[in-house]
Amino acid sequence: MKKKLSFILPILAIISAFILFSVYFLTAKVDIFDEKVYLYISPNTQSSEVVKTIESQNIIFNSVAFKLYSTVFKYNKVYSGRYEIEKGMSVAKLVKKLSRGQQSPIRLIIGKSRTKEIFAQTISNELAITKKELLDKMNDNKFLNEFGVDSVSVISLFIPNTYELYWNISAQEFIIRMHKEQEKFWKKREDKLKEIGYNKLEVMTIASIVEEETNQNAEKPIVAAVYINRLKKGMLLQADPTVKFALGDFTIKRIIGSMLGVNSPYNTYKNTGLPPSPICIPSISSIDAVLNYQKNDFIFFCAREDFSGYHNFTADVQEHYSNARKYHKALNQLEME
Repeated sequence: MKKKLSFILPILAIISAFILFSVYFLTAKVDIFDEKVYLYISPNTQSSEVVKTIESQNIIFNSVAFKLYSTVFKYNKVYSGRYEIEKGMSVAKLVKKLSRGQQSPIRLIIGKSRTKEIFAQTISNELAITKKELLDKMNDNKFLNEFGVDSVSVISLFIPNTYELYWNISAQEFIIRMHKEQEKFWKKREDKLKEIGYNKLEVMTIASIVEEETNQNAEKPIVAAVYINRLKKGMLLQADPTVKFALGDFTIKRIIGSMLGVNSPYNTYKNTGLPPSPICIPSISSIDAVLNYQKNDFIFFCAREDFSGYHNFTADVQEHYSNARKYHKALNQLEME
């Protein structure tokens, strides 16, 4: 009997240890402060760095269990990306998700940006792409020529919208995707482009000026008409926002005479026609305002003296001067208060 016990007890101990060991690892879970967080695995992360990467993002888990499951699921190739982690997720499920590269897409909002440098910085804040990586592609004319733009006009490639894509998308893949989205956008507006007689870059450029001139969507087709009327007459556009762009100072609130002489192809007080590229990424409302500009004979407009954000429009230069005097008088009084 004693011999049997001496033989059975070690076996029972081993079985018990195995059960405890199994329960310990099979029930291992991650712990997070919120119901859901996202784990970011950067491109070029090595397998030896994954545990530290997870720990650095306030995800508490059993690293021994993680390494065990990494062996079970053959997690030896690291897939970068943005992974959804739910509260109480098992370590096994976490490893399985990472080993299969089952990342979650991100909703990227592209809005107004005035320069490609600002745009690249904004995108790098949301995606794994660095500002330098994106700017390198935005300055690569050989690459950009495939999409009908160059390093000057590249900003016209981006249409403001919300896009679903993966966080670890490369700079090249990002531009390719944006070009596809741009083609979809303009496909729906081909007839309007033909009707008004301007190409995509020209429409985007006019729209960017409209975008900077007014926040009132109802006025945008009228402002667009003013600039198109000036273009048709061969007049200088004399758009104040282009002077700000030429000066590179977007904090300027009032354009004064000394600023109008800036030597730049974007200074529409000195150069006829449109500037070389948009002065910002315009909203869809501004783009559509150009495509559906109001047919009128206005060639002048000035902010209303009531500071409502609306403008007075006219085809008569004397009436324009009168409107301008009213506005500047009100502005001077406001500045004195």
